[in-house]
Amino acid sequence: MTTTTGIEELRVELRQALDRGTAWLGAVADAPTVTEEWRAEAERDARLMRQLRTRAASSLINVALLGAFSSGKSFLLSGLQGKLDLLQETGSDGLPAEKFVGLLPSSPVPTTACPATVSPVDDTAGGPDAGGSGFLRVQFADAAENQWEDVGNSPAPAVVAAYAMQDADTSNRLRPHWNREVAEIEILVSSFRVPAKLYDLPGFGSPNAIHDTIVKQAMGEADCFIYVSHASRTLSENELDLIRTLYAHYRIYRKPVLWVLTAIDLATQLDHRNVPAWQATIDRNNAYLREHFTVDGRPDLDFFGAGFVPVSPASEVRAATFEAQGQTALARRQAAESRMDALRETLEALIGRGSGRYHLGKVADEARALLGPRVSLLGERLRTERLPIDELQGRLDALAERRRRVDAVATRLREELEGRLKEHVRRAARPFNRLAAHLHATLDDEIRATDVRRPVRVHQIQLAKTQALHDWIEAAPDGPARIWERQLRQFKDVVTDRVRAELGADDPATALPGYTFDINDLTMPRPRRNRSTVQDVLQRTAAFLGISAPIVATGTWIGGAATAGLVFPPAAAVLGISALVYLGIQQRKSRRTSLEVTQQEWIDELDVEAQQVRESFELAIGLQGMDVLDNLSDNLVRYADELDDAMDRVRDRMARPETQDQQALVDRLRATVEEGESVVATLRGLRAPREE
Repeated sequence: MTTTTGIEELRVELRQALDRGTAWLGAVADAPTVTEEWRAEAERDARLMRQLRTRAASSLINVALLGAFSSGKSFLLSGLQGKLDLLQETGSDGLPAEKFVGLLPSSPVPTTACPATVSPVDDTAGGPDAGGSGFLRVQFADAAENQWEDVGNSPAPAVVAAYAMQDADTSNRLRPHWNREVAEIEILVSSFRVPAKLYDLPGFGSPNAIHDTIVKQAMGEADCFIYVSHASRTLSENELDLIRTLYAHYRIYRKPVLWVLTAIDLATQLDHRNVPAWQATIDRNNAYLREHFTVDGRPDLDFFGAGFVPVSPASEVRAATFEAQGQTALARRQAAESRMDALRETLEALIGRGSGRYHLGKVADEARALLGPRVSLLGERLRTERLPIDELQGRLDALAERRRRVDAVATRLREELEGRLKEHVRRAARPFNRLAAHLHATLDDEIRATDVRRPVRVHQIQLAKTQALHDWIEAAPDGPARIWERQLRQFKDVVTDRVRAELGADDPATALPGYTFDINDLTMPRPRRNRSTVQDVLQRTAAFLGISAPIVATGTWIGGAATAGLVFPPAAAVLGISALVYLGIQQRKSRRTSLEVTQQEWIDELDVEAQQVRESFELAIGLQGMDVLDNLSDNLVRYADELDDAMDRVRDRMARPETQDQQALVDRLRATVEEGESVVATLRGLRAPREE
């Protein structure tokens, strides 16, 4: 277990390595005889390195806030980061009134219509001014993905609302933005209470498909969730579908869920037992979770633990106001009643338990990907500069032959390995021939004993089905997921062996001089993909495996994980089942049929769902295998580019006569390469934990 202190030590070590890497890139931009293209690329990479330093200094956990409309997510988010202000106003009745202003708009009626993110940044690393109430930027639905447009620093609340709210006055936007549809907004903040990137998600079922895609992508990127409920109302059947989706996600990814009851300062009246209303709401909410989310008939305490915790962001802001007025006793009381620090401590504990280490490792991986190729190129150049003139032609011929071999190998090897991957996928999927029979044996009697026309009873059947699927897929030692673990290891060995054989060396690293061939690099999560690329990969993998089309519901979940760059478990095939069954239920509710007929429809549908789960499972594991092959292809392309550059360097050296400055050039290159290799080695030691 990594402690918070240990995380800080890792962060310091990473920042030092990133500073060294940035300085190194600045130095190599001015290396002897570099081209203008090299200089421009090195300067670009130095800027990217500074951005990575910002991430290492700020965001160590991704937190997705979920909840019903107007549950208080936006208000809580602002409070968590200490970005809530209290204004004393005069109400319409002429009496004093409180007005709270946060980073995002909030009100008793539905407000945030699009996904919103609040991201901490390092104010010492350059970039936009994120002081005050932050820097607002927007991505529009008609823009290219990841094309953000700046709005500015410390925007007025009406300006933020104009972008975030569905029915806001768009004339408060910048004029060029008046008639454009917002996909998502982000506020960068340089002062914050928790080193956390916070997603304020509007929920599912948005009329804008881009919003739903962004929500699923954010859930894939999240390290944990905060489910927010308002103290003035209890959980209802309207929230059941959202929590069930969260539960299915939890059962597979095991990401912690924190349950928060906010605005307890608005529900302090006592009932007949002298219990405050917010406490009664917590009791009912916890009973709701215990009733509806069970494993083997018992409440799933791993999912909801001790249940909802009460907080009041407003009370914390009042405490600061009282403190400024010198009313210390009142300030302490309000701060204690807010309970906000306890929630922050819980998030800090999650950072210490693993997410912080993972995030720092991801930054180290990305930094190594920036530095590695340039270190390799300079190393190759150093070898060239050290060679005597009469050996250069032989060196050029050897490089040209190696370049030819890479071209000859790349396409043929990819096709061969795709065929091998298909074999491994099919082996892992063989147990699915028995899935339908397993579902019938597990669920038929329960379905016949249940009134599946009632939503609550449907929910119970659905949980039982999800549990049965998950347990069957993950069963040791011969569940499909366990078989795939073995098959994936075998496939990775095949990839390594085939590269070794094709490049004609016992050690792939010697076959690729100056280049490190690491199977872990081929199987590490790929960088975040854009949404159009994800759809292309899903369709390509489905066609490759002979799946007619990705299952719509599960495909979007798998795609969300792929967009985030995650290695997702094969049991992700279960995620779409809730959506598929729910749609079927909605269709049945519009028909008047007898209970027996409806029950039989449910039973008959198990066969269809077994096939859908199989195809989704094959799609999920196929994507993992395709990631290996895509990384291999990227590595070979990158190596071919290095060979081209190396040949150019040899030709340049052949055109230059020996000079007295040659040794000075070699000495300078040697020092530069040694420093670069040292930084890369440090980053490799900090890399993110791998999926085995």
